[in-house]
Amino acid sequence: MRAATPWLRFAVLYAVLCLMGVETFLISPLLPTIASDLGASTQTTATVVTAYVLTYAIVGPFVGARSDRAPRRVFVTAGLGLFLIGNLLCGLAPGIGLLIAARALTGLGGAIAAPAMWAYFAEMARPMHRGKAIGLGAASYALGQVLGVPVGATVAHAANWRWNFFAVAAGLVLIVPIIAWRLSGPRPEGHASLSGSFRIWRSRSIRSALLATALLQGGRLGTYTYAGALLTQRFGLSVGQLGLVGMVVGAASLIGSMLAGPLLDRTHRFGNANGWLAAAWAVLFSVAVAVASLSNHFVLSVTALAVWFVAGGAFYTTQQTYLSSAEPRQRASTVSWNNAMENAGVAAATSLLGLFPLGGPAFTAAAAGLGLGAAAISTTRALTRSHAFEQASR
Repeated sequence: MRAATPWLRFAVLYAVLCLMGVETFLISPLLPTIASDLGASTQTTATVVTAYVLTYAIVGPFVGARSDRAPRRVFVTAGLGLFLIGNLLCGLAPGIGLLIAARALTGLGGAIAAPAMWAYFAEMARPMHRGKAIGLGAASYALGQVLGVPVGATVAHAANWRWNFFAVAAGLVLIVPIIAWRLSGPRPEGHASLSGSFRIWRSRSIRSALLATALLQGGRLGTYTYAGALLTQRFGLSVGQLGLVGMVVGAASLIGSMLAGPLLDRTHRFGNANGWLAAAWAVLFSVAVAVASLSNHFVLSVTALAVWFVAGGAFYTTQQTYLSSAEPRQRASTVSWNNAMENAGVAAATSLLGLFPLGGPAFTAAAAGLGLGAAAISTTRALTRSHAFEQASR
């Protein structure tokens, strides 16, 4: 019988994910300040975000394959060490070029550490707790989003934008030694080579789940890229008010993640429940994003925005729970691909939505269509697994 779920060890990793969320989302309110301080344009300074995302997306799948061949502690500790150094360098960067390079280093650290953490949750949690364990991880990252915007703005106003990065590094200085000492667990059974991370695409159920992630997360975050401009155009919101909307969005993602975890645990004995739940969350997202994009009523529009992120957070947790367990010998590799597909989906959806008039019928149809596409793929996966279960039961 599997030992009890190590919630205390998980709590340390949840703290790390929260710090990662803070670090990722504190950039937005700091962009004008950083640009002014370093003598760069806002557009050039925004590259510090792109450097992190692209490095993570490109490196992640390849690192994941290696991660499945070593104790999780090794890659978590090494990745967080790079993440720590990257944040220190961000705080010390004398110019925009070095700041971009430092952010790329933090992206590399995240790509090394995060998949190993998600795999550790799946391996060490008892099956009846797996959804909750992963859901709390997603909620911790979302909590970082809630805190990142106000914390970043407050620290920059009280001291200097550099102290935000120093604070994240200081938190990791306290946490990384604990992880190196206490993050015990069995050695993964994976034996994948660098090229082996591509083999997971041979599995139809994994392939469909990854494509669903690209569509839904592209719709969720790609549409949100334009939410500030849409709300300002339609309701005349100030920058401060948009910051409050960002906090609502983060809180909604947190709620969605925490709702999905226990629900997944209650239904884990049914092999196709994950696909049905993913489809349901995707449909809810599609309805919510359509209402938020079309409504001329402020309260209704913001409420729908919150619902779309509740559904998006729940969908993310549902997918992460399934993919971290779908191929036990390649857990980290599969999760890395899920994160890479998320980033690719966001990039593609942002470009697609930019072709249409903001908030118009075509814009709304494209955003909702991405969610419905994810729902259709998830439904097909659920039906396929149902058929396989019935065949195996005969």
